[in-house]
Amino acid sequence: MNRTNDIVHDKRGGPASRAERYARWVIRNRWWVLAAAFVATAGAGTGVSKLGLATDYRVFFSDDNPDLEAYEAVENIYTKNDNVLLVIRPNEGDVFTPRVLEAVRSLTEAAWQIPHGTRVDGITNFQHTWANGDELIVEDLVGDGPITPAVVARAREVSLAEPLLVGRMIAPDGRTTGINVRISLPGESQAELPATGEYVRGLLDEYRARYPDLQIHAAGIAMMNLAFAETPMKDMPVVMPFMFGVLTLSIVLFLRTFAGVAATFAVIIFSTMTAVGVAGHLGILLDPTSASAPIIILTLAVADSIHILVTWLQHLRQNPDKREALVEALKINAKPVFLTSITTAIGFLTLNFSDSPPFKLLGNITAFGVLVAWVYSMTLLPAVIAILPGPKRLAAGSARLDRVVEMFSEFVVRRYRPVLAVMSLAAVALSLSISKLEINDHYINYFSPKLAIRQASDFTVENLTGVFNVTYSLEAGGSQEVSDPEFLRTVDDFANYLESRPEVVHVNSFTRTMKRLNMNMHADEPTEYRLPDDRGLAAQYLLLYELSLPYGLDVNDQIDIDKSSLRVDVTFAGENSVASIERENDLAREWLAANGTESMRSADATGVPVMFGKITRRNLSSMLLGTGLGFLLIAVILVVALRSPRMGIISLIPNVLPAAMAFGVWAYAVGEVGFAVSVIAGLSIGIIVDDTVHFLSKYTYAKQEMGLDAPDAVRYAFRTVGTAIIGTTFVVATGFAMLGLSTFRVTAYMGLLTSLTVACALVIDFLLLPALLLAVDGRGQTKKKTSEEVLGVPA
Repeated sequence: MNRTNDIVHDKRGGPASRAERYARWVIRNRWWVLAAAFVATAGAGTGVSKLGLATDYRVFFSDDNPDLEAYEAVENIYTKNDNVLLVIRPNEGDVFTPRVLEAVRSLTEAAWQIPHGTRVDGITNFQHTWANGDELIVEDLVGDGPITPAVVARAREVSLAEPLLVGRMIAPDGRTTGINVRISLPGESQAELPATGEYVRGLLDEYRARYPDLQIHAAGIAMMNLAFAETPMKDMPVVMPFMFGVLTLSIVLFLRTFAGVAATFAVIIFSTMTAVGVAGHLGILLDPTSASAPIIILTLAVADSIHILVTWLQHLRQNPDKREALVEALKINAKPVFLTSITTAIGFLTLNFSDSPPFKLLGNITAFGVLVAWVYSMTLLPAVIAILPGPKRLAAGSARLDRVVEMFSEFVVRRYRPVLAVMSLAAVALSLSISKLEINDHYINYFSPKLAIRQASDFTVENLTGVFNVTYSLEAGGSQEVSDPEFLRTVDDFANYLESRPEVVHVNSFTRTMKRLNMNMHADEPTEYRLPDDRGLAAQYLLLYELSLPYGLDVNDQIDIDKSSLRVDVTFAGENSVASIERENDLAREWLAANGTESMRSADATGVPVMFGKITRRNLSSMLLGTGLGFLLIAVILVVALRSPRMGIISLIPNVLPAAMAFGVWAYAVGEVGFAVSVIAGLSIGIIVDDTVHFLSKYTYAKQEMGLDAPDAVRYAFRTVGTAIIGTTFVVATGFAMLGLSTFRVTAYMGLLTSLTVACALVIDFLLLPALLLAVDGRGQTKKKTSEEVLGVPA
């Protein structure tokens, strides 16, 4: 055994530092360290099989979210809004043929068997009312008997004239129809929704095979919920291979040593398995956003390894003893790697300020994974390097990159004033363009067009109705007050106002049913299609209608049980954004405040578009505070660690500007931000601070410990850490860009914008930061020193 590894003095003969003593201890006990890492990872990794997937879009909202509470309050008064919408369109002609109506009737009856379905509505079982003398007849529009031409003619006439159907269950041109199935999950098992979705898909397969001339799709909130759960499972087989491929290629090309590549992969695999496994043991349910945590951990775990290994390779050029070079690499990087891990974890922990639980979960899992990666980088990595054979010869490519970095540093030192001016102007210009960004969301577009739910939703919007629905629960002022003529007239006026808006495709209001009942009770006289003027008469109509309805098709989905409130459902056109729907809701509130009865003036819209629209703004405001505190805490840590208040303040600039510049580029490229990018500033701070810490730590070390002036300290920082910064930036930026392959756009946009931010951070750290340091610390240019003078070692 080479006993030189046990020496506890440094190479200059002085007492060894704690970092050096620790490095030698790890190398000496390398097999025990490797065994301990295996045991820890194996124990934690068993939790991976325990991970579950959330199956509800409600996971994006905290339990105390006021918009979710309002939405659920309306659902508790009436019925749940979760649904499966079966959309049917013949390849030729319209739906009013015996064959198509038979298919619709049959599918409507079969839909009652969908697990957890509580109500099925379509044109064939629409409760058509008509008068037979003094008798009110309430019956299915298409009954159980043969579908004759007369039945088809009546179905066409009634359907295309009925306001409750046109634009909702039947297209105005009669070519597309829908069957709406209300879904009420007990909430006792995560298997409930998958069972419902599996049954629906089987039903569609059956009817597509039986009626090949029909296009049949399944949209609706229940199917969207299922897509939220299934998207991560579909992404993993695509994203992970690309991710591993890019990482492998990057690491191999950058390090070009088997020991370095093997050690790096050991760190990233052990870190990811440990972090995700612990999450599984804690019973955590992942969602499409937090499911990207393993990919992020895998990417970030590379950074510490590259910094250590690049320093190791640099010292191997000076000392062929791989273990002595490893001791030096660990000694030099122990402090900055620890700092970057802590600050990166802090950055991700700021996501706890988010108003959306998935982002909190993403931040916590990733922060834990980053700290685990730090532990393995300081234990497992050197143990593997010490065990495996070192490189027989060093690749020339790495040395060439070092020379390019050295030349670049000389350019910045010589031209730091124009560099500072140009970079400042560019940063300000891009930051100012943030004002061009529009806060917006289109939550159906969260899903890629490749997914069935997106295809079904787009098909629905193009051929039948919109997919954005909001509800107004209008209070009548007391029990049984919904029969009050003034209340009914005001509700009907409100429905007419909403229907007049160009963005609205359908309004569902019970006042239309009441008008039809009044017409029926006046011998179906068309002129009597109006609301009754007498309260008692209105109450009688409502009671008579309720008693005539079949089981499962009552009015409790529109009127609360004690007849004290009534709901109005509004469907918006598919091309509308959440922002435009919010503007319409503002106008609706103004109408109610000016024209509504006293009991309904405070009514507000509830619904999924409302919740997603407001969560983006909540996230932006809450993350502004969280990100600010994160920046402040990181600055304080750097002040203490670098022993320089000035460096702590300067560090804020390269940590703030990359996100601002990235948002500026995004403003020009995309033009809007939504739910996904509302957390990017907080998420990216933990990543971009990595390179800043390494550069500043080397710079301050050169000034404080080596006595170099500012220009040579900048040269030293570039020479010792510049190559590693390029490598880590390339790997991290590329890794996050791979998230752009996700079929869930929240994850894809988050990955792409983070990748852009990391790329901007490289530009800032290589140009603006050194120029700023020279402007603040410089005392005039000095003659360029040789490598021996700057580094204290041969080149």
